[in-house]
Amino acid sequence: MRVSWKHEHTEFSNPSFEQKVELFYEQTLGWQLHIADLLANGGATFEANGGRPSYPVDAVEHSGFAVLHICLSYFELIGSVIVASSKNTRSVTRFKAGAADVFPMHFNGSQWGERLLNRLYKGARCGLYHAGRTGRYVGLGSPPDGTALLYIPESDQAVISPERLPIALKAHLEKFRLELLNPARVALRAQFERRFDEGFG
Repeated sequence: MRVSWKHEHTEFSNPSFEQKVELFYEQTLGWQLHIADLLANGGATFEANGGRPSYPVDAVEHSGFAVLHICLSYFELIGSVIVASSKNTRSVTRFKAGAADVFPMHFNGSQWGERLLNRLYKGARCGLYHAGRTGRYVGLGSPPDGTALLYIPESDQAVISPERLPIALKAHLEKFRLELLNPARVALRAQFERRFDEGFG
């Protein structure tokens, strides 16, 4: 059974902490974020287990909402690691904590941060997961500042770029991996290992 896009379960009978981080990284990148990036932007697949070569993929037209379906769970995943949570911790708490960690420039100290978080959670995350479409206050677009997200206070709308979002999440994942591998991040490492060992359930 595969445990990532390049590893079988037999390779990790009793994984070390570093191997757990690597598996988390590979699973999130190879099975989620890189797939979303390929849908939105095209590119090359990863070389598969067994040495099967990568191959080019064209971007898929009108894949924006599918890209959001793939990407938005990343916020909750990261939130489940950085928030010392229990089984009773609400999904909104995990989602908002993860989104703020991924996009601190939009949320930390921003007067519109909480409104944007609410639009992302209720309109994007809950809309897609529960109704198969975003709420009317969330749309797809290309923010003029080059970022993946934009909040328009006049209309209380969130704009998300499906082309930029997976790239931003991949960059965050790289940074998060380094944080987990930093021995000084004791609390984060302990929370991560607990969540990993629980299967992130």
